[in-house]
Amino acid sequence: MSSSKINIFITGATGYIGGSVLERLLKHPDAANFNISALVRSADKAKVLETQFGVKAVVGSHADFDKLEALAKEADVVLSCADSDDLPAMEAIFKGIKARFERTGIKPILIHTSGTGLITDEAKGLFATEKIWHDSRPEEIGSLPDDAFHRNVDLPIVTADKEGWLLGYIVLPSTIYGLASGKLFETGHFNRRSAQIPLLIKMSIARGQAGMVGQGKAIWNSVHIDDTADLYLVVFNAALAGRENVPHGRDGMYYAENGEHTWYDLCKTIAKELSSYGVGTDKPTTFSDEELLNAVGNLAAANLALGSNSRARGEQARKLGWKPKYTTEDLFKSIKAEVETSLRK
Repeated sequence: MSSSKINIFITGATGYIGGSVLERLLKHPDAANFNISALVRSADKAKVLETQFGVKAVVGSHADFDKLEALAKEADVVLSCADSDDLPAMEAIFKGIKARFERTGIKPILIHTSGTGLITDEAKGLFATEKIWHDSRPEEIGSLPDDAFHRNVDLPIVTADKEGWLLGYIVLPSTIYGLASGKLFETGHFNRRSAQIPLLIKMSIARGQAGMVGQGKAIWNSVHIDDTADLYLVVFNAALAGRENVPHGRDGMYYAENGEHTWYDLCKTIAKELSSYGVGTDKPTTFSDEELLNAVGNLAAANLALGSNSRARGEQARKLGWKPKYTTEDLFKSIKAEVETSLRK
């Protein structure tokens, strides 16, 4: 890696994924050569990042398109770790990246967070699929309709890469689990929790009984937050070192997964832990459509997030050097801490 300074702009820096990635950037062997900037909503969080961790923090939101553009314009690498589907924010980032390319003639690197929600079906917990998707086979993702989940941002990245003014790499995490850890999270200003599992627990506590979508028969992959963040660093290091020689654009999809679970087995584990605290029985029952709608705001989205099939194999991610350590057994072990955290709220 070059000894010259590398300008890095990260979105979602105080979030679950972004904070975990930033934690690793700050510990990187080349960290002294990084100028890291972030856009954060809170002045308090900005102060923590700047005074305790040396990160240039600009206060603003992803609706502040001028700030997104300006920060991206100065970046050699953009790590997009916030809302996967915020196209207006990404278009502002694109403007900055393209301006930088036009000024320097060097393609900036964009590493974007998508997700295996891209390959979900409409099982609604009623069946398991045999269909498995592979990141080593770009034609598989290429066969998806343009209106598939996350494609509204993924496709413009692929197009920009093809047009030649950025190098695009897309990370697709499955169900992420585990409480995020590290010095950033010890400040109390960063989100330590994922989305799907805490949502299931919250809904279950609210109804006094662990629940599931349908019969819980559908299957998803899972991946620990530490393994997820490690993959971003693997892609980051490879992209800086190999650039065009590392699969990018249409070919640059990297599934983050290391194990599978049925929703029933996951929800049964939640039920067991909740029942040990006097909340319901140790077997999940089916959420009503009304419960799903109230919790998520959109019934179709709730069924996709908590009752669909999404089975992937991160072959290309592993070929790049990613070595996940945590397994499905660790997923189930993590539920106890998640339940305890939810009950304390």
